[in-house]
Amino acid sequence: MSNLVPSDSGIQKGNLSFTNNYIEVKESVDLDFTNYFQKLKRRWKPALFVFLLTVGVSTALSTLLKTTYQAEGKLLFKENNTSSLANIGEGVGELKPLLNNQTPLSTQIEVITSTPILQQTIDRLKLENEEGEPLNPEDLEKNLEVNIVGGSDVIKITYKNSDPLTAADIVNTLMNTYIEKQISSNQEETSGAREFISDQIPQMETKVVRAESQLRQFKEANNIVDLAKERETVVLELGNLNRQLASTSSKFQGVQAQANTLQRQLGLTLKQAISASQLGNSPVVEGIFRELINTESELARERQRFRDNHPSIISLEEKKADLNQKLRQLVRQRVGSRVKVNDGLLRNNNNREGQLEKFIALEIEKLSLQRQLASLYQSQQVYLNRAKQLPQLEQKEKDLVRQVTAAQTTYETLLGSLQEVQLAENLQTVNAKIIEFAQSPERGSSGQLGLMILGVLLGLLFSNLSVLFLEMQDHTLKNITEIKDKFAYSVLGIIPEEPEENNSGVIVQTQPDSLSSELYRMIQVNLKLIDSHKQPQVILLTSSVPGEGKSTVSANLAAAAAQMGRRVLLIDGDLRKASQHKLWKLDNQTGLKDILTQKTDIEAVVSQPMEKLDILTSGVIPPNPLALLDSPEMSNLIAQARQEYELILIDAPPLPVTADVLTMSKMAEGILFVSRPGVAEHESAILATEILAAVDQKVLGMVINGVQQKEFERYSYHARYAKSYFSRRQDYVDNSNSPKAAVV
Repeated sequence: MSNLVPSDSGIQKGNLSFTNNYIEVKESVDLDFTNYFQKLKRRWKPALFVFLLTVGVSTALSTLLKTTYQAEGKLLFKENNTSSLANIGEGVGELKPLLNNQTPLSTQIEVITSTPILQQTIDRLKLENEEGEPLNPEDLEKNLEVNIVGGSDVIKITYKNSDPLTAADIVNTLMNTYIEKQISSNQEETSGAREFISDQIPQMETKVVRAESQLRQFKEANNIVDLAKERETVVLELGNLNRQLASTSSKFQGVQAQANTLQRQLGLTLKQAISASQLGNSPVVEGIFRELINTESELARERQRFRDNHPSIISLEEKKADLNQKLRQLVRQRVGSRVKVNDGLLRNNNNREGQLEKFIALEIEKLSLQRQLASLYQSQQVYLNRAKQLPQLEQKEKDLVRQVTAAQTTYETLLGSLQEVQLAENLQTVNAKIIEFAQSPERGSSGQLGLMILGVLLGLLFSNLSVLFLEMQDHTLKNITEIKDKFAYSVLGIIPEEPEENNSGVIVQTQPDSLSSELYRMIQVNLKLIDSHKQPQVILLTSSVPGEGKSTVSANLAAAAAQMGRRVLLIDGDLRKASQHKLWKLDNQTGLKDILTQKTDIEAVVSQPMEKLDILTSGVIPPNPLALLDSPEMSNLIAQARQEYELILIDAPPLPVTADVLTMSKMAEGILFVSRPGVAEHESAILATEILAAVDQKVLGMVINGVQQKEFERYSYHARYAKSYFSRRQDYVDNSNSPKAAVV
């Protein structure tokens, strides 16, 4: 059996690239309608039943139809020239839509088919139903059609009835009733407008008087004559005031600077300077200054005659000191005790007059300029306040003027409209005209053919809907394409569905020369090619739901790897529903449970159904499988197996069922996912994808198992080639008596 590997490995490697490329090409041209045809092919029986049932019912109903006659009349809609020429009642009865996406004729169709007009038609013709009761407007409308003749302003009215005369009478009566209704409606419209205008004129006149009174009161309350001219005056006055303020302020600053300079020189305030000036002009001070002058003159003469210690000189000195003392005492009394006034300022000479008088004059001028500035600022503030009020006053005046103008305009319009409406009330014109009266039809129609065609169309529709409904109820993934759309994993291999006679046992062991065996060996090669630097040694196999054949795939992959010369250990990690001992027909009394709980040696427990293949079954199902799989003993078992085996395959439970996969995934280099069309479901596929993404473990790829033969052959040219090749090879083996002839 080992001689088979070298002869077939070249075929496997040579066809691997071709198979993957061809699959990608097939996916690129796999359109949606192809999937739909597949669904239709699966559900053709119920679809055919629904189609035949619908067609049969429509055919049966068509035999019950009676012959009907159709009469038609036409209405032309045009502009009312009478009103426009007379310039009276313009707009009355005009056909204008309220919305841009509507047409006036559509509105008139609704008016023609309204219940009041239909009821008047029934009353005039005294129409009755089959029971002899008065006909309802709803029953009349069922056989009535009102349509716009394309590209024109013409409305066509048709009615179907078993009596041709009745059909024509109904159409003609309906058109006449509509015309009369339009004339009455126009007259009611103008009459209502006249009454409304007559009621509004007194109210509007009162509103005009009230608006004019409010405008007058507003102008009187705010002293308004002409706000536009007042605004110009305020602007000019503010400009003049600003210039005066600038000039006066400049003068004030100059005078203030001169006064401050003299004040620092004199050391006197304005009040003190005035007192000093008055004191200097008083007779007492003038007498003291005259005596001082005489005393100083006598003292000068006596000094020429006597020495300073002479009694005459001493007496004159004492007199001079006494006069100065009197002068200082007067200064303290009149000017201030702490003020020092130079004697020269008090004497009646040019120096005194220049300094004191100039200082007093500057101070007086400064006070005058201050009063001028205050007056100018006050005037400026008055104008500024008025300027601030002007925009509000102008806006209020505009509002009041607008109200007066609007009221006057409306009042004048109402007066003119009243005269126009009174004239238009007597007009009897409409925009519609009967251009074709209905004639009694000579031929009728039963509508059987149309009903049968409708039955065929409905049959096609209902049959397709039944297919879609049945597909919606079925949540399974039907084919390879749907599985690949749900699982974004690389497809490492596609395994066809085996006949029932080949389902017993492991096909790679029992039929090593079959196509399925070769496909399993190809999957082994693909696993090697995933990573050329480090091939995965421990691989975990799982699926989305039970029944997808992941245990069968595990067993056949283990057998294929053993046939290719690799030392393989297959562990049945599904401690809840073990199946490897059934596939290999082994005893399951001892197994993985015994190694984990009783620490039994692996050599004493494993079975070897094939050369280089050891199988570790689950053993008796334990009550706590998750605790065993998450134990240190399980980690030690995998670590020991890594030393003895080249490849370790773990057959794990389905993903969404238990947490066993999440626990064992930490011990493996990668996960191999198994899916099966018709078994995998949309919801479980989504859940499995989310779980695998959360595991943070590398997914090596996916094996699609149990594919139907037709889909398998359609999906892969390589499958047809390999099937033909292995068929010829099997014939050669069967016809050869030599065991070596089976190996090519």
